[in-house]
Amino acid sequence: MQKFRAAATQVDVKYQDLEHNIQTHLRLIAETAQAGCQLVAFPELSVTGHNGSAEVVQFAEAADGRIFQMIEAQAKAHDIIVAYCFAELFRGTHYNSYALVGPAGLIGIQRKVHASYDEFFRFRQAYEWGLFDLGFCKAGVAICHDGDFWESWRILALMGAEVVLIPHAIRKMLNPDGFLTFDGAEKRCTDEELIANQRQLLEARPNAKLHDIQAKTNGVFAIFSDQVGFDGHSSHVGGAYILSPEGEMVARSRPAPGDQWVAGELDGEIYDRVRRNPWFPLKKRRPEVYGELTRQL
Repeated sequence: MQKFRAAATQVDVKYQDLEHNIQTHLRLIAETAQAGCQLVAFPELSVTGHNGSAEVVQFAEAADGRIFQMIEAQAKAHDIIVAYCFAELFRGTHYNSYALVGPAGLIGIQRKVHASYDEFFRFRQAYEWGLFDLGFCKAGVAICHDGDFWESWRILALMGAEVVLIPHAIRKMLNPDGFLTFDGAEKRCTDEELIANQRQLLEARPNAKLHDIQAKTNGVFAIFSDQVGFDGHSSHVGGAYILSPEGEMVARSRPAPGDQWVAGELDGEIYDRVRRNPWFPLKKRRPEVYGELTRQL
């Protein structure tokens, strides 16, 4: 892994305004490239939007469609790798898909493996994990709920991922007197139940603690990007951040509303130092099962 500069984004995605979302991506790609970044990572369903309802697939298109063509052209114009998420039309159905695109075209696609409850009847779940060679590093992707599972991180680390991208989305909801967008279920709620649901969803969300444990345990850098939440902020305190394999915060965005991004330097020497440590946790995990994968660590 080489030393390189990456950007994580917090994006105010408009689930009914595809053109706005595309233009936001093009603008942030240019901004981060001009700041010297070689990689910019966007949130879950960052282009086509996510509101937890059937409308989540309204702008779905093939991986080589118009969205890809516009982002590829911008990546080529600014010599940067772009990681973005969209509702993909593939094999006659829909996937929650994360694409990595560089100046030379499509590098690869990771389709979400673990659907959250409001996605289960909207997207087909994938069954494969990808490892993508970006030239300066090898990257894996854990889309939102995928990152909640320890085995997702372990699989990617054992495959050789040096960086794990964690695109995340929070479902939008009108506040305080609006309604949930989860499949019309709110229509069956009383006013009291609705207010209680809103209050629960608006409670402070976890910080990076789980992710920094995962990064440290599996010896990888982690790049977390998030959509803007209910009140114009991310669901996390600082909607974009980068973690080191030592569990330390490399960079974190400020807790502010609207579109923003944060950049940090990912140093391969830190990755190597963690992996050489004889107490590195991944080395102690069932070598009789992992065989050659653990011996090469």
